[in-house]
Amino acid sequence: MVKGLYTAYTGMLNEQTKMDVLTNNLANFNTTGFKKEGTVSTAFSDKLALRIKDETDAKTRDKLGIVNLGVKVDGTYVDFSQGGLKNTDLQTDLAIQGKGFFNIEHTDHSGNTTVMYTRDGNFAVTTNGELTTQDGDYVLDRNGGHVIIDPTQEFSVTLDGSIFQNGQMVDTIGFTDFQQDAEDLEGQSVTDHYYNSLRHYGENLFVRTDAAVEIPPQLSVVQGYLEQSNVSTVDEMVQMIATQRQYDSNQKVITTIDETLDIAVQQLGRIG
Repeated sequence: MVKGLYTAYTGMLNEQTKMDVLTNNLANFNTTGFKKEGTVSTAFSDKLALRIKDETDAKTRDKLGIVNLGVKVDGTYVDFSQGGLKNTDLQTDLAIQGKGFFNIEHTDHSGNTTVMYTRDGNFAVTTNGELTTQDGDYVLDRNGGHVIIDPTQEFSVTLDGSIFQNGQMVDTIGFTDFQQDAEDLEGQSVTDHYYNSLRHYGENLFVRTDAAVEIPPQLSVVQGYLEQSNVSTVDEMVQMIATQRQYDSNQKVITTIDETLDIAVQQLGRIG
């Protein structure tokens, strides 16, 4: 009976993490180029629940004998499926159709500069003619330098990212794509929508990991459009309702076991 408390407890932790992820997805519904996240759950028995030295399971690593302690969130993943395109008619707005990312030179608060990647093409042009993100990070060209154009002239961008002004090509936007993860998540093939070599950094940027393998991007650029997030409010709300119900069910299990233990202590333990 007492062991059931651990099963319900881990279930509540699992659903709480899922709720946090779903809430973040909904909060970024209107964020340009945002890619929604999901969670993968696994049984403790499949992950060797008695791994005493595993600090990631610090709350549940006491030795309890042979018992399935329920579930845990084994990790989160990012769904990189294509978002819909929204027309803006602004020349500085660019959307990617296909697989790949804009190359961005990001400088953190400590002054460290790193190349990062985004699907957010909501750009701006500085007075010096440099193409930047809305946060001021520089968009890189195919040679790794800053994209520079004449800020006083209109420009057009072709499908391959080439920038033209007055009929002359002045620069080409740099793109990168990575080998995608062919492993299965929740029993479904995710080859077309997931990467195992990128992780969320923040500010709508992704950073590559040591496992990143670059491949030629297969994409086209659409000027005057922005890629919307791939978050479906209906799907997220349905999942949130289901998650809340699962959380409540686990909570009721704990309450029931607690009441049963109270009866055992208060009544069954009496003599005569």
